[in-house]
Amino acid sequence: MLTVSQIEKNFGKKQALADLSLKLEEGHIFGMLGTNGAGKSTLLRVMSGILRADQGSVLLDDAPVFENPDAKQKICYLSDEPTFLPNATIAEMGRMQAAYYPYFDAAKLRDLCLRFTLPMNERITGFSKGTQKRAQICLGLSLNPRVLLCDETFDGLDPVMRDSFKRVLSQETIDRGLITVLAGHNQQEMEDICDSVGFLHEGRLVCSGDLDSMLGDVHRVQLIPEAEVSDDTFAPFHPLRLQRQGRLCMLTLRGDKAQLEQKLASLNPLFMEFLPLSLEEIFILEMEDRGYAQH
Repeated sequence: MLTVSQIEKNFGKKQALADLSLKLEEGHIFGMLGTNGAGKSTLLRVMSGILRADQGSVLLDDAPVFENPDAKQKICYLSDEPTFLPNATIAEMGRMQAAYYPYFDAAKLRDLCLRFTLPMNERITGFSKGTQKRAQICLGLSLNPRVLLCDETFDGLDPVMRDSFKRVLSQETIDRGLITVLAGHNQQEMEDICDSVGFLHEGRLVCSGDLDSMLGDVHRVQLIPEAEVSDDTFAPFHPLRLQRQGRLCMLTLRGDKAQLEQKLASLNPLFMEFLPLSLEEIFILEMEDRGYAQH
């Protein structure tokens, strides 16, 4: 288990992370969504042991990560900007990794490069951005890490490669019991692959949980009450959003669907329909409720 406890990180007077805690289990993919400048990259660097937290701790199986070579050998951080040795090939990068990471698997690297059509003996600097991303992912997976931290890792990949790498990542996470973290802006991608998600805003984790539970906790409801109603009629339901078009009322509500249906039935609706919300819609709701991009 990777445990993040009450992390705080400042850069001068700017607070990047504030009282942030997480527990991440083996065999699960955690998706971290956030607004621009929310602190996603900073959090990943703290989790990987690259940055020291000002307060709090990061533990892998109860052992601190920072300044702990044994723990760091089990963690792979894939930056949003891939970095390689000057003029190095994938094969040369692999040999360098083998000197520092005892779980590196050269045969696995060859297999991944073959699968994703990567030339192992050409200079990586000559690759396109998308091909460099593919090289970074293959090199990272060949380390056989316990923890894989991905920062906008799929950006720059074409749709076919994105899908292929997502399938490989899912299978690796299940087969090897990886602790996988994906940070990014692509809510649909998170919804496709993640077991749980968290929303980061201004350095704070504003909410997190099992993906299915989060998707099942917020509902969009369309209904036509039997009698005329006012906005005050819906006040007991504490709607996150309320819109009206004539007699049609559209509400966004939080809570158990069955209980909400029972309560709304008291309005004797002539028509009532529950519609699912996407992860993107829930993210927008949470951010707007915190005043993000509101004027």
